Amino acid sequence: MNLKEQLIELKSKLAELKDRIEADDAEAIAAGEKLQKEIDAKEAEIKQAEKKAALLKSIGKEVKEDTGMGEAKAAKTLGENFVNIVKKKGHEKKFSISAPAFSVKAAADVMTSPAGAVDWATTFDRNVVTGARVPLVVRSLFGAETISGSTLQYLVEGAIEGAPAVTGEGAKKPQIHFADPEPVTVALKKIACHIKESDEYIDDYPFLASAINGRLLYELGLVEQNTLVADLLGTSGIQTGTYAASAKADAIADKILESAMDVQQQSGFAADAILLNPADWFTLRVGKDSENRYYGGGYFGSQDIPNLWGIPVCVSTATAAGTIVVGAFKTCGSVVSKRGVSVEAANTNEDDFIHNLMTIRAEERLALAVRRPSGFKKLTKGA
Repeated sequence: MNLKEQLIELKSKLAELKDRIEADDAEAIAAGEKLQKEIDAKEAEIKQAEKKAALLKSIGKEVKEDTGMGEAKAAKTLGENFVNIVKKKGHEKKFSISAPAFSVKAAADVMTSPAGAVDWATTFDRNVVTGARVPLVVRSLFGAETISGSTLQYLVEGAIEGAPAVTGEGAKKPQIHFADPEPVTVALKKIACHIKESDEYIDDYPFLASAINGRLLYELGLVEQNTLVADLLGTSGIQTGTYAASAKADAIADKILESAMDVQQQSGFAADAILLNPADWFTLRVGKDSENRYYGGGYFGSQDIPNLWGIPVCVSTATAAGTIVVGAFKTCGSVVSKRGVSVEAANTNEDDFIHNLMTIRAEERLALAVRRPSGFKKLTKGA
């Protein structure tokens, strides 16, 4: 009788005692408790036997190499592994294949320190010290949208002719007229760049490769940021103003508050951000009153969130020194994109394959839709 048959027999004996146990028969309860312990022990014994059988079954199996195609094929050599992948892809007219790494190492091989000029006993920090990085903050000021096509057309409300008025009983009521809305079209712009890396570089120095690839996305984002600011300042209909070149911090701050009021009056939306260059922010931060006290508090104080008149300040080199933008960014403008940023790599273009090179390309398509130009005001330093 095997283990499972023994377990069935024990459970049958326990079932026979059910009525007596329910009747509170002390002898049956004691016998039932003893049978339950035997059942638990037998189940544990069966589980142990099943684990042992599974282990024995796995010994001696052929090595399975993942083909990357969603299933495993038996492969004993690199050639067999590659053929398996080719068979899987063979129905396609044109394709490129990258077989997973496949190697066999003898158990007797000795691991030794890598040869080379580097002293491998030295602690080596693989964090790459990066160059200067400009914060990529401008895009987050705007709203965000996605489209499926390549252009976006929206309607801007037309002007109102005439106005309602208080009239007496029986008097003629004034007429008003809403001008037709103006269609505005913006087309997606493509921002792209690529780098080339050798297979050896990627395999031998992955920490350097990842640093370079990360920088690729940063450089893409930097151009994106500068493009958004240039498009905003080039939009027809945004409000403009100037301040004197000799203006001190308090006079510049007054102009900024005035611009915030203009934004709200003309667009109906409160300003939610002030975009300015670090040099202009410096001028404001070091401004002092007639008693030589800092307007923004001394250098031992701090602002958790930089702001002027309660409006958040975004400090960025994306706008030139002497140019300040006050706006209702979230409600009056949005960044329209398609798919977001895509990063792709290939070794089948040009002669990359025969030179063991890989081309990595990053690109995105976006446009700035300024639906309410009056929601922005550009202040420029005068002569």
